[in-house]
Amino acid sequence: MKFTEKFYELLREKNKERGWQSAFAKRAGISQSALSKIISGETKAPELASVAAIVDALGEELFFSPTIRRTGINSPEEPAECDHSVTVGIYAAAGAGPAIDIDQGELLYNIKVPAEYAARSDCALAIKGDSMCPTIKNGGVVGIQRENFDFASGELYAVRLPYEGLAVKRIIVDASKGEYVIRSDNPDKERYPDMRLGIEESPHLILGRVVWIWQIL
Repeated sequence: MKFTEKFYELLREKNKERGWQSAFAKRAGISQSALSKIISGETKAPELASVAAIVDALGEELFFSPTIRRTGINSPEEPAECDHSVTVGIYAAAGAGPAIDIDQGELLYNIKVPAEYAARSDCALAIKGDSMCPTIKNGGVVGIQRENFDFASGELYAVRLPYEGLAVKRIIVDASKGEYVIRSDNPDKERYPDMRLGIEESPHLILGRVVWIWQIL
């Protein structure tokens, strides 16, 4: 498929999602009217600046198909978009400024995930930065189960860190010291050292368990 065909096909497909056009126009930094005219074909020869803004906002989705997997070590990658995919809204990002509620901010954008994955999560959280690479790339999205989840030491969780806000980290229990070890998966420990917090002093640290990872590989 030629680039132009892929470009318009992806825009038309995304435009079917409720609320996508408004949120995407804001994300791309162009007017919704200009975006609408490009998608409909009314604008026959879009300005390069507008096309570049749209390409930047689409990112890797324009060239690669997103995948999704559960968080187990041997969990296989599956296509995120299929016949039974549903729309999941992203309202907050981890590692992107002051903490807000995971699902009560302004809609950032939507993604498509298989229905069985969406059913396992209460909300989704975008990942900004590379602290969780290679497990979760910058720009990835994780599904969060906030209610009735079983805690297991060493798994991935959405957390609210003191002075930092929302984050996704691997949480390990050091029972001998009564502490949580909050760990990034990035092997560069000079940039991403472990953090320790007392378990009894951190009752609101863990917001939910990560149950799936969506990203473009």
